[in-house]
Amino acid sequence: MRSKGANMARGFQTLSCKSAKFLRTSRDASRLGLLSFRNLHITSKGRQAASAAAAAAEATVVEWTPLTTEAGRRAIGVWLLGSGGVIFSMVILGGVTRLTKSGLSMTEWKPTEIKPPMNEAEWEIEFEKYKAFPEFYKLNPDMTLDKFKPIFWFEYSHRLLGRAIGVLFAVPAAYFAYRGYINRALAPRLAALFVAGGAQGAIGWWMVKSGLEDVPTGDDGITRVSPYRLATHLTSAFALYTTIVWTGLSVLKRVPTELAEKELQGVMRMRAFSKPLAALIGVTAVSGAFVAGMKAGHHYNSFPLMDGQVVPEGYLEMTPVYRNFFENIATVQFDHRVLASSTFVSSWAFWMLSRGVVLPPQARLGCNLLVAATSGQFALGIITLLNAVPVHLGAAHQAGALTVFTVTLYLMHALRLRSPAAAKRIMAQLSQGAKTRRSAPASGTPLSTPQPSLT
Repeated sequence: MRSKGANMARGFQTLSCKSAKFLRTSRDASRLGLLSFRNLHITSKGRQAASAAAAAAEATVVEWTPLTTEAGRRAIGVWLLGSGGVIFSMVILGGVTRLTKSGLSMTEWKPTEIKPPMNEAEWEIEFEKYKAFPEFYKLNPDMTLDKFKPIFWFEYSHRLLGRAIGVLFAVPAAYFAYRGYINRALAPRLAALFVAGGAQGAIGWWMVKSGLEDVPTGDDGITRVSPYRLATHLTSAFALYTTIVWTGLSVLKRVPTELAEKELQGVMRMRAFSKPLAALIGVTAVSGAFVAGMKAGHHYNSFPLMDGQVVPEGYLEMTPVYRNFFENIATVQFDHRVLASSTFVSSWAFWMLSRGVVLPPQARLGCNLLVAATSGQFALGIITLLNAVPVHLGAAHQAGALTVFTVTLYLMHALRLRSPAAAKRIMAQLSQGAKTRRSAPASGTPLSTPQPSLT
């Protein structure tokens, strides 16, 4: 009977491979970017469930579409991730520009002009322009030309780096397109990234322009850059960084060749929790942008209490109420504390959950890196607050936020599935098959069953 069962299982495997075309050997599946379950045994009672799983996978499998040619894959992937690294530097330099109060030192936007002041007369002209706006005559009336020059150079460097990013992106893109390395699936994404990069410069000027207007902002009535526009500028920078890094990872990191049944179960379980955690991290980052915009870190420099209270006075004193969440210093900082603490606790809960499942090496690494990054960022945030946000700690905290974001992208990428719906159906079929196997002793030979691809 055992021999007969084995022969029937082998026959079923052969039939499945012929009917599903993409099911050959494990090596063939690897070339097509498919995954195969290992150590699955088909019994006479489990044959129907396995057949249904194969049919579901065949009906829903998404064919792998490479973004680049094989010849250009590595070069394009490195270029995209390198561009992401330059954007990372741009975000940090923008943070330093904000922390040194340099953002309003250049009062005009001339996208085609990159020449800085070259002599004392030109410096005097720039300084006189700065004097005409409220940041000087309301906040810095004692500023001299010698003090103006350093803040001008910070803002000038920030703008110049932004233009350099455009060149560093456009020139290699044109070269890769000329060599035919870029496939049709990637071209629209690269075009969108280029347009978004240009739009980011326009958003930056839109933000700066708000600070040149004599309009009090927030509950303290200080004239400053609009916190709404600052948050828009920072959020769009994060979105641009996210897109380019994700695209680079997609070019370089193709789907794993195989996942065992328990690995797929682990991936699907962690995917379900990774998405809300990623959303929480994103909301916390946006909240931090409003803390920066309101300079809220210079207030309530104690932890965990805020001036001796859990909820500070004046938490919802502004009207209409919604303004408190964006313009009230007490509310903005308290909300950021709650979100940051929630992210810290959630990342540890996520990590502990990951310890109880089987995961591929890259996904396991992502879980470990995420809990380390969020813990470091949480501790750095407290230290920065207690020291009233000195420039070096404030810049490090902004870099830490983008680091947490980067690790989150890596983790989400490691947990990706090309067809999550097909994976769920197959897991349901396997669960049914497991119940069947528990009701009868397993026999036969191992069978490679199709699994949805990852992208």
